[in-house]
Formats: sequence, structure tokens, C-alpha cells
Amino acid sequence: MAADILARHMRQRGEDVFMLTGTDEHGEPIAQAAEAAGISPQELVDRNAPKFEDLVGRVDSTHDFFIRTTDQGHIEKVQELVTRVKDNGYVYQGLYEGWYCPRCADFKNENEIGPGDTCLIHEIPLLREKEENWFFKLSAFQEKLEQLYEENPEMVKPDFRRNEALSFIRGGLRDVSLSRSQLSWGVPLPWDSDQVMYVWFDALSNYYSALGYAREGEDLTGRYWPASWHILAKDILKFHAVYWPAFLMAAGLEPPQRMFIHGYLLMGRRRCRSRSGTYSILSR
Repeated sequence: MAADILARHMRQRGEDVFMLTGTDEHGEPIAQAAEAAGISPQELVDRNAPKFEDLVGRVDSTHDFFIRTTDQGHIEKVQELVTRVKDNGYVYQGLYEGWYCPRCADFKNENEIGPGDTCLIHEIPLLREKEENWFFKLSAFQEKLEQLYEENPEMVKPDFRRNEALSFIRGGLRDVSLSRSQLSWGVPLPWDSDQVMYVWFDALSNYYSALGYAREGEDLTGRYWPASWHILAKDILKFHAVYWPAFLMAAGLEPPQRMFIHGYLLMGRRRCRSRSGTYSILSR
């Protein structure tokens, strides 16, 4: 609703606006939920995605496209994007060993681990994972990301979230897994069919991929990229404000211009934790 208000405001000012929302449908949490329900992951997302699409219709959202990351158009664009990153020299094969949260779909650094090796966000025990993966050279973008934040002080709002992201960057970036070998529900790597893309690089790419196929026979990428705004929740700041701009730069693309980070919704006294609430507004 907040993203829709912003999109409506921009249109009233006479700006050319494209608002995107949708469902992130790959990754371990989906596979686990499908297994528990005794159905395939595709059946599960086909059952649930219309509920989210109906919800945005019920609030009279003026979004221009509802993306599903199981769309064939998205999958093809993601594979093109990750191939560009690899061809530019930012991908290599290696062994990952460390703590992992299946609900965050996140490999945790030491300062992201709670008491008793738990997830600070979900407060559940972390899993110790060891697997052969393809890695993204995030560490190669340490200086480039610091420079990006210096040249664009308005990139992340509010300011204390910008400081949080910048602190993470200045703390020293480590290379991150680009793929998963122990999971089959995801976008296959174009050069290694035994591995699927790490869900965050797949999910983040929706902001860019949608422009290539949202309107049949028309590519809107040159018209609307880079995005004017990404709107997202605070628990996924690291992926959007650190991983995503680095990944785009590795592919030779411009990062989004600005991001607004909101807090949690409340249900009673409990936080409502979800990584499904992300939106992109692109305007000219």
C-alpha cells in the first residue's frame, strides 16, 4: 500500500511510472513447506501465488505487473544475468562450511549468530552446512560499494539503515555462495545443471528481469532501469543494499537509485516476519 501511494503520487506529478510486485517462489522454505504438505513445490506456489495477487487487487493496487519467480521469462533473464557475472570473472567454485538459517535462506556471519547458535531474526537453531558451491566474488566490491554510498548519500533511507548497511560493508566483505548443491527447487545454473541459484540472487533479480517480459513483445529495460525506488523490510537490508548492487555492478549494470527500508508489521505483540514484502518503483 505504501508503494502504491508513492506510485500514484509520482503519476500525479506527470512522471512515467512502472510499479512491480509479486511472489518469490524458490528456495528451501518453499521446498520444505511443500514436502510437509505432501505436494510438489510447483503445486504449492501455484496454490498460494493467486492469494497474494488477489490481496493486492483487494487494496486496489495500481501495480503494472505481478511477477512470479517461477515465470519462464524471469528464469531466462536470471540465467542471462548470472552468466554475465560469470563471464566478467566474478564467479568461482569452492567449498562452503558454516551456519545457515533455512527461514532466512541466509549463510550467517559471526556477528549474525545468536546465543546457542541461533538465528537472531527467527530465534531458531541454525544448521551447520558443508557443500561444494559456486561463489560470487562479493569481496571484490568492497571499495566500489563504499564509493557508491559516498557518491549517493540518499541511496538508502532512513539514514540509520544506510549506516547499518555501510557498517556491514566496512566490516569487511566475504565472498558468498551463488548456488546450492543440496537443493533442487530453484533456477538451474546455466553452466552446472547439478546446482540451482542461491535463492536471494534469483529473487533480487526480479526487479530487473520483469522489465524484459512484462509487456509482450516489448523490452522496458532501457526505459525504466535503474529503478528509482526499492521498498523493503529491514530484515532483508543486507541482501538489497549490499549483495544486490554488487551483483548488478558485476553484470555491468547500474544499481537502483534509492531504497526505503520499513519496519515490521505487528500482529498483536509479535513481529510479522516475512521476506515476501518487496516492491520496486521505476519512474522517469
